Amino acid sequence: MVHKKIPALIAFIILIALIAGVAFYAGRHSGFTPARFSRGMEQAAGEKPAASPGPQPPPGPLTLAAVGDVMLARKVDRLLQEQGPAYPLAKLGPTLREADLTFGNLESPLATTGTPVPGKGIWFRSRPEAIQVLKDGGFDVMNIANNHILDYDTPAFLQTMDLLKKAGIEYFGGGRDLDQARQPVVVEVNGVRLGFLGYSDMADIYWSHKYPRRFRATDTQPGIAPLVVDNTYLVEDILQDVQKLKPAVDVVIVSLHWGTEYQRTPSDEQRQVARCLAEGGVDIILGHHPHVFQGLEVYKDSLIAYSLGNFIMDQNWSRETCQGLLLKIEVAEAGWQQAEILPVQIVEEQPRQAEGKDAVIILSEVQDLSKKLGTGVEVKEGKAILNREK
Repeated sequence: MVHKKIPALIAFIILIALIAGVAFYAGRHSGFTPARFSRGMEQAAGEKPAASPGPQPPPGPLTLAAVGDVMLARKVDRLLQEQGPAYPLAKLGPTLREADLTFGNLESPLATTGTPVPGKGIWFRSRPEAIQVLKDGGFDVMNIANNHILDYDTPAFLQTMDLLKKAGIEYFGGGRDLDQARQPVVVEVNGVRLGFLGYSDMADIYWSHKYPRRFRATDTQPGIAPLVVDNTYLVEDILQDVQKLKPAVDVVIVSLHWGTEYQRTPSDEQRQVARCLAEGGVDIILGHHPHVFQGLEVYKDSLIAYSLGNFIMDQNWSRETCQGLLLKIEVAEAGWQQAEILPVQIVEEQPRQAEGKDAVIILSEVQDLSKKLGTGVEVKEGKAILNREK
């Protein structure tokens, strides 16, 4: 049999097509431009880069999915070992993966190293294999500025950051020193550039006089970016970070681990801080820590979610701690446009979209809590809608 040789040009075209096909299917989301990430102000500082020569598609809207506390230790870890890594997000994983960008607060370190910080009383640590839950859930960016990420001290904290980086999941709000902890993550999706910063109001606390390990980073100690030091909100420091970031991005998002556990309303001081940040150029504030959801507020065109509540968590001892919010925020070059609020019900540590009576209760409470913050939320067809112009 005689084999005809394929001309070099045709072979080259086929090779290019194959490479393009592999690149397309390797992306997590179909039908959109894959996100491009950069870390640190050395890459984010300055004006946005000029567009490439030639016709460019206009920056298109994107969907940002945002959830609250993601805790993969304790009972969640036991279920992971029994049921496998697909279990926690079997119901809502597809919804998260459909978004162009997905955010959550990582409430537990992923490590085999470290020892419990003395005196703390509640310690979380997940096995490194749990990183698969985050990957399968399509998480792109995660806040690590919270009161559990250093439960097993510096070694586990460093291992966690390394695991996230290796998995292709960007983190912010923590680092190997204070400068790194305050650095943003910059993401570009569909031509829109978003910058993320994270802080915790419990970074300055310690639990043992014999080992006064505060979680906040210093010039020489790894840790997280503080929101409060010596009982004072560091609003000016955060606004400095925002002003450095703002020229390089279209949208500034600040993640805050703050507030009082199990309280359904933010404090007056929290609202003052949130409004100062909004006036200083923050477009979206994503809050967490109370383990229950709170109302949303629109202030000077900024979207403020004071607490998204639990998402993956084993606090199944009350109705409120088994419920949360999943935000699907439409974001454009001009900022956020609309927020779709999905009610979340956690059943045996597995979040799912609430239905029936559960959905009615959650959405009614979201509406009432937001109304108390001066913001109207429209409830319809099993979800709530919040528009920027309202």
